Order: sequence, then C-alpha cells, then structure tokens
Amino acid sequence: MINPIELGTVVQQTDNIELSPQRREIATGGEEGDKQSFADALSNAINSVDETMKTSDQQVQDFIAGESDNVHDVMISMQRAQMSFEMMVEIRNKAVETYQEISRMQI
Repeated sequence: MINPIELGTVVQQTDNIELSPQRREIATGGEEGDKQSFADALSNAINSVDETMKTSDQQVQDFIAGESDNVHDVMISMQRAQMSFEMMVEIRNKAVETYQEISRMQI
C-alpha cells in the first residue's frame, strides 16, 4: 500500500528552503582553511586563459622579430592558447545553456 503524503512534513521541508542566495566557498585543494568563492575561481580561470593567450602572442612576436628560432615552442604555445580558449568558450556555452534550462523550469 502507498503511504499518503503528510502535509506537515511537506510544509516543514519547504520552510527549510533558503530563498536568498548565499556566498558559497569551495576548497582549493590546498590547506584545509584555504577556500575561495566560485566567482574567484572563475575569475582565476579566465585570467589563466588570458595569460596563456598573451604568452603565446609574445612568443609569436619574438619569433617574427628573429629573437627566437624555435618554431616548435611557438606552435605548441599557440596550440595551448587555442585549446584553453576553446575550452573556456565551451564551459561558457554549457553555463548559458544550463541557466536557460533552469529559467524555463516551472515552479
């Protein structure tokens, strides 16, 4: 036999739902007390991609100017910058897609 839903427990569960967002922190894998917010982690990831792009651009400029003759390192840095940028774009696309899916949910 199926147990009936008790109204008291449903109301109690809905009272425990937080309606206002709170700043959540995530562990960074370092020390136990070392935590950062999601926004900080996202900002660090974007800055890392930007730094990779700048490093690649600088190596290309050095190669063109004749200061470097190692074409392999230049090509590897360009490929690394391209891959990191493509991964950042895909993560952004997934985040936007998830946001749109959540916003379409009916409450």
